[in-house]
Amino acid sequence: MRSVTPVFALSLLIAAAGSLVACAPEEDDHADEAQQDVTGGSGAIESAVVYLFDGAQTNLAPPKCAGALLGEKVAVTAKSCAKEGMILGRAADKDGKGARAKVVAVHVPEQADADIAIVEIDRAIGGTRAVITHAPLRDGYAINGVAAIDGAGFFDPDKGEASSIAGRLTSETELHSTIFPAKGSEICAGDLGAPVCSSTATKLAGFNIRGTCGLSGLVIAAEAPPAPAADDADAAGGANAAGGANAAAANGNGCSAGAWKVAQLGRYADFLREHAPDAFKPIVIDKPILRNFPYAPKGLWGYQTGGTVAACTIETAKLDPIVVGGEVKVTAKVTFKDLQARSAPFGRFGIALKSAPTKVRWLPARATTEPSGASFDASFEGVVSALAAGDYVVAFRASANGGEEWTPCDLDGIDNGFDVAKTLELEVGEAPAEAPEDAKPEDASPPADTSSSGPSSSDADYSDPPADDLNDDVGEDFGDDEPAVAKKKKKTSSNGCSASPTGAGASAGLPMLGVLLGVAAFVRRRR
Repeated sequence: MRSVTPVFALSLLIAAAGSLVACAPEEDDHADEAQQDVTGGSGAIESAVVYLFDGAQTNLAPPKCAGALLGEKVAVTAKSCAKEGMILGRAADKDGKGARAKVVAVHVPEQADADIAIVEIDRAIGGTRAVITHAPLRDGYAINGVAAIDGAGFFDPDKGEASSIAGRLTSETELHSTIFPAKGSEICAGDLGAPVCSSTATKLAGFNIRGTCGLSGLVIAAEAPPAPAADDADAAGGANAAGGANAAAANGNGCSAGAWKVAQLGRYADFLREHAPDAFKPIVIDKPILRNFPYAPKGLWGYQTGGTVAACTIETAKLDPIVVGGEVKVTAKVTFKDLQARSAPFGRFGIALKSAPTKVRWLPARATTEPSGASFDASFEGVVSALAAGDYVVAFRASANGGEEWTPCDLDGIDNGFDVAKTLELEVGEAPAEAPEDAKPEDASPPADTSSSGPSSSDADYSDPPADDLNDDVGEDFGDDEPAVAKKKKKTSSNGCSASPTGAGASAGLPMLGVLLGVAAFVRRRR
């Protein structure tokens, strides 16, 4: 893992100083970006993240892979990595080379295509456990791995040290999601098992008080470009998948800014509950301000997320043919009922080759109606595309609980069950050949119009509920559900404060004190 853009060290210092200057925190989409605690190739990594080493001499070799604590003596990692005798350490503790434990047992799910494993260790190594969360298709995830090269800036992690970058989930299959690292960052071959966190900190009145990981998945491998053959079901996907697949080939360092495969941990909920039941429970905060306070990140799997899909129908009657790379808009309508406080209504449009209709790639669906109460009707729209010519089917599915359970929908509703024959058909033709570079303008035929009637599937609007930051705010957000429609963000003043730094309570000496405390806090968290 690496970031090829410099870390904004100066912003970190300014943020540390500003936190001591009579500023009332306000909601802002980038309020914590300057702290470098979750994005941009930062060395400040979540407490739950662990590294696994081959053999006891961890100081002589980089970690083989990563994972996350799910309990005092239990962690989850990639199946291909886990084996007895490995050494495990917390990434935030001297890059995994501080307190260490030995893997004494390995457990894997029964299904043959499972990608994850539970490892038991011989002693506790401290740190906050992760909790299993939903995996919305949106921006704002922290990918916690290992730096592949030495950082260019003073605060950048060096090769072999803990590193965290941001990413965006864009599509999913039954067991996996597709993630892209943020612009200027890459995921590398050494990031096998890297935890993908939907939330990374507990906040009180806008300030971080404890780090954790709302764990949605683990990085498994780079996504290979789809084969051009018409019978390759993995060729189905959206524009996001198209761009990523073409860029997914790793460079000489095994790093890529393209698409990477993420194992969705929620799909293994029963297995994980058997070996790590605490990973599905709120974390209890015991601080001077908060005593025995339960913290549940947004999307905590199975926690007050009940609800049902009472009705669901694809509303689009017919799809016009498109060419490879073109897009077509689809709409659907869903009736949700009996939603609990933390239910999360989601929708997905899916595309699969007609010859392999069960191998579906599911893409984002945007709710166009506001949720209202525990029961309401919601309209969804989205766009689908394909990476290869062929005959496809397009379906829809809905979930009242953030993807814990899905209801497949066809053209005539769900009362008589789901029937592939009642889904939409889509014909995808070959893209027109490009004119030779030396061809005269009058000889070139006009390009086919591949634009869709709706927004591009790469649009940020086409996503599940967005992350406010990579943090949850206990003082404001605890108990809120994830809406089907993104909330509008509040604006802040130009300096992010509601009071002037020179107002009451400020002093000329505080900025420098803030700088020193900020640096000290950063170093303390790294080590």
